[in-house]
Amino acid sequence: MRALRFSIGFPPLIARKKVGDTEYALGLIPLGGYVKIPGMLRPEAEDLWGVAALLEHNDEIPVDLAAAIGVSYDDLCRMLSQGRYAQAGDECSRLRTLVDEAEPHLSATELKRARRCIERLEEALDPRGYWRSPRRKRLIVILAGPVMNLAIAFLVLFAVAWTGMPQAPKVIPKVVEVFGNSPAQKAGLQAGDRVVAIDGVPGGPERIRSVIIGSGGTPQALTVIRDGKRVVLTPEKPVIDAGSYKLGFEFGSKQVPPRRYSLLVAPGQSLSQMWSITSGTFTALSEIGSAQGRSQFSGPIGIVHVSAESAQRGAAYYFYVFALISLSLGIFNLLPFLPLDGGHVLFIALEWVRGRPVSRGVFERVSAIGIVLMLIVFVIGLNNDLSSPFGAGK
Repeated sequence: MRALRFSIGFPPLIARKKVGDTEYALGLIPLGGYVKIPGMLRPEAEDLWGVAALLEHNDEIPVDLAAAIGVSYDDLCRMLSQGRYAQAGDECSRLRTLVDEAEPHLSATELKRARRCIERLEEALDPRGYWRSPRRKRLIVILAGPVMNLAIAFLVLFAVAWTGMPQAPKVIPKVVEVFGNSPAQKAGLQAGDRVVAIDGVPGGPERIRSVIIGSGGTPQALTVIRDGKRVVLTPEKPVIDAGSYKLGFEFGSKQVPPRRYSLLVAPGQSLSQMWSITSGTFTALSEIGSAQGRSQFSGPIGIVHVSAESAQRGAAYYFYVFALISLSLGIFNLLPFLPLDGGHVLFIALEWVRGRPVSRGVFERVSAIGIVLMLIVFVIGLNNDLSSPFGAGK
């Protein structure tokens, strides 16, 4: 297949260089990358909508030239409907020449629109186009991206496990921060307090968190040790933040040294981490209808924030987060929704079962639904990045 562009990052592009048929580019938005292949959809007459609009609405083109453009347009549409793609490619060149001759009589918008339609149709008619390739080859190309995400995640996690896998910090009952305008602040909680009980029942940080989350908003009274004295604070109602009830304070933590695995054990540990992340991702997706489930999604701001924090903690933490992001992108891209790669895999499977491709109209309608779903997930993540009143409050 022909690759029109190989890009690391998404537009706007900040660097590009063409080598042979392929443009190599670097995008400003570092959320993955893509390969642009011509002919992702089977070409149809509707692809020439820009030329059709020109013929319908522009009265400035000389009659003879407009007639020639119209004849070429009709011939090309007929060739496409009859599957005469080699002849259609030749007719595209003739139509482009006629449109160029009409340039003095066209607005800049009309000219750009018509040329772009013809250019895209020519790309789709390329013998090396995606739709003209056998199903097996299309499947390999579509799966290449997600497989690369998974391979990178495995290799990075393997290297991290071998050199020192970061361990979850141990939570301690000492309060390190009380967030402003939070129930905890109203109750009188202070940084440095050691929380030892909730509603008179002793417990550690994990129990206290679970009681607050499961409180349903009923008032909770914390018991703390302050300056060596036991103090019972005023009961306050937890409020919902990022999908769960919180009082608005943060426990401290004690760093646990990284754990190194032998060269023989590290691959298994890498696979174990990948399975944990994968199962967690699908759990979050299955719970997207609940506030708790939605709270687990992050958008670009959250990803950058977490990446910056991990970089400050050391290379092992940064590369662990890097592997997590790569794996999550690979999993997300395999979901069976167009225009994700998993959607293309699904339609290739349907084509194999039916013995013929799914109609382009169905393909486009399903793609529109998939784009809406992707936007919903993006908005949920972005909203989580921006809306938490307590930041990382607990």
